[in-house]
Amino acid sequence: MATVAVSTTGALGGGDLAAAAGIVYARARANAAWSRKITATLTLSVSGDVATIEAPVEPGYAAEFRARHPLFGNREHWYGPPGDRFLLPALVSSMDAAMRRYAQKIDKMAHAAGWS
Repeated sequence: MATVAVSTTGALGGGDLAAAAGIVYARARANAAWSRKITATLTLSVSGDVATIEAPVEPGYAAEFRARHPLFGNREHWYGPPGDRFLLPALVSSMDAAMRRYAQKIDKMAHAAGWS
């Protein structure tokens, strides 16, 4: 299973964390469009202050971790992984947008506390 987990500090999770993680999730789905299995099973879950994106199918692991395997155990003939990585590139390419989205909650909290 290929997994990316993003966590925050304390009680800052909730809907804002889900919205920020959704940006990464959307990019991961687009990156994995080469595989119907991966896109069909790719999930985003938020629990407390942790958002998790998972691809619980074999092509997800093989693609993300670049796993190779021999042809029916014949170590003379190795096959590379299917497709391309999708989780790590999604995280790298969309982290700025996700952090900008999540920072909106921190700005609201600071404003409510009297900071301007």
